[in-house]
Amino acid sequence: MQRLRRATPFALALALALVSGAFAGANAGATFSLTSATTISGVGPGETVTLDIAGSGFVGVKNLDVYLEVSDASNFNLTATTLTTGFGFIVPGTGQLVTGEPNQVRLGAAGLTGDVTGDGTFSVTLTTSDAFTVDTEATVTVALISIGPSSSDRDEFDAAALGLSVTVNPPVSDPTLVASTATDVSVDFSAVGSGAEADDSDGEVTLAAIFSDATGAPAAGQDITWVIDNNGAESIFIVDNGTEIEAGSSVEIVATSGSDGSTGLTLDSEGDKFSGSTSAMVTASTTAENSEGDELALSVEFSVTWDVPVPAELASFAGSVTPESNVMLQWAVSSQTNNLGWEVYRSVDDQVFERVSGLIAGNGTSDEFASFDFVDEELPLTDVVYYYLRQIDLNGTATRSQTIEVTLHPTSILEQALPMQTALSQNYPNPFNPETTIEFDLATETQVTLRVFDLTGQVVRTLVSESLPAGAYNQLWDGRNEAGMMVGSGVYFYELKAGDYTSRKKMTLLQ
Repeated sequence: MQRLRRATPFALALALALVSGAFAGANAGATFSLTSATTISGVGPGETVTLDIAGSGFVGVKNLDVYLEVSDASNFNLTATTLTTGFGFIVPGTGQLVTGEPNQVRLGAAGLTGDVTGDGTFSVTLTTSDAFTVDTEATVTVALISIGPSSSDRDEFDAAALGLSVTVNPPVSDPTLVASTATDVSVDFSAVGSGAEADDSDGEVTLAAIFSDATGAPAAGQDITWVIDNNGAESIFIVDNGTEIEAGSSVEIVATSGSDGSTGLTLDSEGDKFSGSTSAMVTASTTAENSEGDELALSVEFSVTWDVPVPAELASFAGSVTPESNVMLQWAVSSQTNNLGWEVYRSVDDQVFERVSGLIAGNGTSDEFASFDFVDEELPLTDVVYYYLRQIDLNGTATRSQTIEVTLHPTSILEQALPMQTALSQNYPNPFNPETTIEFDLATETQVTLRVFDLTGQVVRTLVSESLPAGAYNQLWDGRNEAGMMVGSGVYFYELKAGDYTSRKKMTLLQ
């Protein structure tokens, strides 16, 4: 709703420029829109920023006042601000600073020989300061428009009613393509004859990625190219369409991202105890423009290995939780033959495993007893983890050990949950309707403020304002402002301030 009040007299309106009243005049139904760009990039010192505004629904208008508010007055020469109209009004001079509002400037115009009924256009031009650079971010908001047939008979429209703002030198936002599943996976072969069908067999592995456009929101309809290279001894099947990828060959398919930005495929390979280890190198890629229109190449890589669980010759293999809440794995061999080394794989469900170590060097060929160890420091938040060792010979042949289970003590889980650094995560879901969750980590106890802003830089809602201990937190925003009213669809920002740490991210509300 755009009508705010009828100002009587206007002298009072100048003193209380943003305070609502109870009356409406003949121009209460007027509407305004910004016909110039809402974002301007590459603006340097001493350059101009112009807001072209179109109005409609004018009735006998002879007086016009425009108030602008900037995010930082030091970025502009506010007293050099000018107003021009498309309906021949007299503009007495340049902008006047608003008393008590250091970031606001007022401009006025009057029709001495006629008035405006119907539509009208006007423009406001600001000049940046000498300290302004192309890296300086700024926001210009139309804080108030006042129109009427006289200086004492006015209708006024504030920033909330107008929704007119320009962002100067917005930060460059890049699109992203990120994995939403494990990127390095090892599984057993499926039984012979079950590789091409979706039947939850042992070898089925789903790989997925999420595409987000330059606004930071997951985007639908993006073509993602998947390339699957079979580097193993057995065929690999794309379960989604039944395509067989023979050993040593490659297949390319194109999938389109869904409403949540996700795209993916399911692979499988079948074999028996005589089958050779099979691996797939998979790449998902696309191109998309960033916020400045530059085309970027995006990609994410996955690796999947299928093999038969043939136990490596180990004298022992065990795991335990350390006082630092890590898992210490220790194993020993009585002898080695052509042993290149070991890789450690971990799982939370004893089905899908991912590699968690680099190559741990073996001793080639040796008759001497030898022991090895590995510390897993980045544990998932779970009660139990599973591990196996993949032993690789000098000729590339690989075998797997038996799987061991390690129970994580509750105390170690709690300690592991304490963040090592303060960080703000992307909200989820995004876009959202009607609510979304914002997660953040605190490395130490500190004063925390979490607020939501609109595109004009106005605070919509303060979600957190208190001192919090170290830990992981999540905060729900239900899409309402401080008054408990639902806000409209659009892009919003949320900002975390925690001690010296500050981070701001975008989110999108879709009604």
